[in-house]
Amino acid sequence: MAQKGYKLGESRDLGACAACGNVIVIEAENELFKPQRCGNPVRLKDGAWLCGSCLRKLRVKFPQQYNAAASQSTAKFFESVGALTTEDARRELNGIHAFQEDLRARYGCRLAAFHVEDVKTQKAGLLKPPYVTVTGHVIYGAFYALDDVSVGPGGGQAFRIRCLNYPYSALPLDDMKIDRLTGKLVIDKAFAEGGEGAAFVFRDKGLNVKPGDVLVKG
Repeated sequence: MAQKGYKLGESRDLGACAACGNVIVIEAENELFKPQRCGNPVRLKDGAWLCGSCLRKLRVKFPQQYNAAASQSTAKFFESVGALTTEDARRELNGIHAFQEDLRARYGCRLAAFHVEDVKTQKAGLLKPPYVTVTGHVIYGAFYALDDVSVGPGGGQAFRIRCLNYPYSALPLDDMKIDRLTGKLVIDKAFAEGGEGAAFVFRDKGLNVKPGDVLVKG
């Protein structure tokens, strides 16, 4: 189940992070967190709060979870870290660097790795390369739009990520579409890092990838 968090528009002090001690404050106008400005905190099993910075470190071992039923157009996220107690979180943070280094060694010390869970292909028009949306989660490292990736730890032919999206997003698969009101790309997920769910959009006819595969960078 999703962890209980804060209400939209709410402004309050959540106190100190249970792991690092930094103060977590939600700003009403933009819902960022001070002083770190590093993303949403999560409430732990024992009721204490873990800041976004500590959460991001632990996601490598406790990935962000999401579900998307056939009737849903977007995925609903929840943090598996929320099942930990304060004591658990502190212990896991102490060993997270060694855990991440073991992951890197397992995937040939590549800069980043991504586990593929779903692949969908959509036609883009006559003589145009199709849109290939590869959904899954980042095992470790970070991926950005225009990164070149290959299939499998051993590497091989490189394919370019045209844009990043959220899993099972209802937004159109046109990575060049501009929102007239904001002047920004409609699909505007800046990056995806260790433990996060994401969807990579490719425009390559030669891309042969299936669920269970691993995409690597570097």
